[in-house]
Amino acid sequence: NLVSKLPTNETFGVVELQPGSFDRWQGRFDVGGPLDTAGVFSYRLTGLVRDADTRVDFIQDDRVFIAPAFTFRPSKDTTFTLLGHFQTDETRASQALPAAGTLFSNPNGPIPTNRFTGEPDRDTYSRREAAIGYLVEHNFNEALTVRQRARYYVNRLDHVTIFASGLQADQRTIDRSVLESGGELNGVVVDTHAQGKFATGPVAHTVLLGVDYQHIDVDARQAFGAAPPLDVFDPVYGAPVSRPPVFLHTDTREQQVGVYLQNQMKVFDKLVLVLSGRHDWATSETVDRLAQTSVTQDDRKLTGRAGLLYLFDVGLAPYFSYSESFVPALGVDASGRPFRPETGRQYEIGLKYQPPGWNSFVTLALFDLTRRNVVQMDPATFLQDQTGEIRSRGIELEGVARLGAGLKLIAAYTFLDLEITESVIPGETGHRPTQVPEHMASLWGDYTFQHGPLRGLGFGAGVRYIGSTFGNTTNTLRTPSATLADLGLHYDLKQFRLAVNLQNTLDNEYIASCFVRNGDFCTFGERRKATASIGYRW
Repeated sequence: NLVSKLPTNETFGVVELQPGSFDRWQGRFDVGGPLDTAGVFSYRLTGLVRDADTRVDFIQDDRVFIAPAFTFRPSKDTTFTLLGHFQTDETRASQALPAAGTLFSNPNGPIPTNRFTGEPDRDTYSRREAAIGYLVEHNFNEALTVRQRARYYVNRLDHVTIFASGLQADQRTIDRSVLESGGELNGVVVDTHAQGKFATGPVAHTVLLGVDYQHIDVDARQAFGAAPPLDVFDPVYGAPVSRPPVFLHTDTREQQVGVYLQNQMKVFDKLVLVLSGRHDWATSETVDRLAQTSVTQDDRKLTGRAGLLYLFDVGLAPYFSYSESFVPALGVDASGRPFRPETGRQYEIGLKYQPPGWNSFVTLALFDLTRRNVVQMDPATFLQDQTGEIRSRGIELEGVARLGAGLKLIAAYTFLDLEITESVIPGETGHRPTQVPEHMASLWGDYTFQHGPLRGLGFGAGVRYIGSTFGNTTNTLRTPSATLADLGLHYDLKQFRLAVNLQNTLDNEYIASCFVRNGDFCTFGERRKATASIGYRW
């Protein structure tokens, strides 16, 4: 379900330069249009290059991205699009610092937010990703359309991180470990479906019948060992770090086939009913290259979905939906047993409201979601395990108001009541999962002058609230909430656009998350960061 930018029949272009804090320099472009006067051939080319540092010493945020797309329309009823992308990322892992000196007090003082706990000459996070695919669509008539979509993709990772694994009695020297992980993922996905439209009396039907197939091959390697300690308050880098021994090397192959049928029914253009069903067959094999063993697993599941919505003339649209999910989980646990598929069940009831003639709307949703066999990583061992069941209940409220005269408001609020309802790990049941806030809220306002000498000049301001989270499943380690302010300034002059955005304007120092790994550790959130953009459109 990747979304890609596709060729258009209108010539256009965007070129933008984006400098920013921490020596950030980013350039991007997006150009496309027809290649001939008849509109038979068209193209699109999107690209980005970024060279940037971050708030943490020795951690860069570099990226190169290019995505070409080409469309051939031999007739008004047939379209063929060939597309792909290539991306490289160069950075390093986020830094976990002792809770003593970040979340809690430390007799040596606070630990700086820019502190790097690894080794500049050894730490790396290098990722290469590429994909190529096609989209084909043919309309046999106004009632029947057939589509096929296919993609081949590959992802390669080389990751080395030296991290804090304990705090010594002097409250300043951290024990360190080294983790090397890497591997390669190859995958093929093909989806083919037919869409039919017809009516039975006052009921208009849109029926979808399809089959999809995917094949995934994952080669994963991990090595772990000890690294020299480091004074986190006065670090001296350059200590030799030995190559750690490999403790995991697996090759996992999975094939999955699914067939699905959906019928969307609209009665008198007012009542909308959606019924759909899907059946999946999944087969996986995991080979342990170290133990020279292999395990296989066959899974199958029938899932369904139903939705009901009514459109009132005054702009109200109440709805109810029920959905089930089935996701095979790749790999094995620490005991070598294959993971069971993750399954889910969700109920949702809500209300959408858009006053007639208004470019504004409000949505309200109440949901109850239960997920079984959720795979999570243990931060102490870097191995994955499965939690029995997690229940999530909550409310989501969002509003967008375009009030005219250049004024726009966006507001959102989320309440999440999460609970681990079943677990094989002692002490987890009845508690909240880690690193998920109970409350989140945001408000953003933007005003642009519509007339006079300041026409095109605009400014915005907003606030974000991130609720507190827990760093362990026994809920004894709590990360405090944070409230952050943002500002924006922009100026549109015909085809040019200038903008400056300031995140965390007040430069609040806050804890983003905490966890337990031979002690309590935390990571800082983003400090104040400015990003400018100078763009030209045609």
